[in-house]
Amino acid sequence: MSVVEALKRRAGLLAAGFLSFLAVLALMRWSGGEPLLQPSADLGLVIGFIFVAAFFVMNDTHGRRGGRAR
Repeated sequence: MSVVEALKRRAGLLAAGFLSFLAVLALMRWSGGEPLLQPSADLGLVIGFIFVAAFFVMNDTHGRRGGRAR
């Protein structure tokens, strides 16, 4: 499986997870009286999303160790 195929396969899960995380974060920031956009902290969100996507791609392209490849 290629990287593009792996991302297409997981696109729905990645989008749902990222959007739900953003909604909860915005609610927490709003209820705490903090600004909704915090550039230094929000950059970490993007980096974290990239790491999660890379993890999914690695699992899908290389298969699991000791298990059968998908």
